[in-house]
Amino acid sequence: MINFKNVFKNYKTKNGEVKVLSDINIKLPSKGLIFILGKSGSGKTTLLNLIGGLDRATSGNILINNNDITKFDDNMLDNYRNSLVGFVFQDFNLLDNLSVYKNIELPLNLQKKKTIMIL
Repeated sequence: MINFKNVFKNYKTKNGEVKVLSDINIKLPSKGLIFILGKSGSGKTTLLNLIGGLDRATSGNILINNNDITKFDDNMLDNYRNSLVGFVFQDFNLLDNLSVYKNIELPLNLQKKKTIMIL
């Protein structure tokens, strides 16, 4: 289950601070499909980045299976992302100098998982 408790997210800009999420309190079930809808700039991507541990909340708590990821250090966040979260980015973020196979193999090698090429 994903549980947001009084979550705020602000970004600092040249012109001051921008409030993106303000006092978010939601519980998302651990099963099923969830759709996040809203206008451009409404905070959808920010919400997903917080769930995925790619960004940190300004304040509040984000509980994933009763573990408060807002309290995680960088290593704990890395482990969380490696074991519980998957991302499909709009931009593929591939390394141009690597083949498709090498781009797929790279994160597996970082996780010390064996890879086998089948042709």
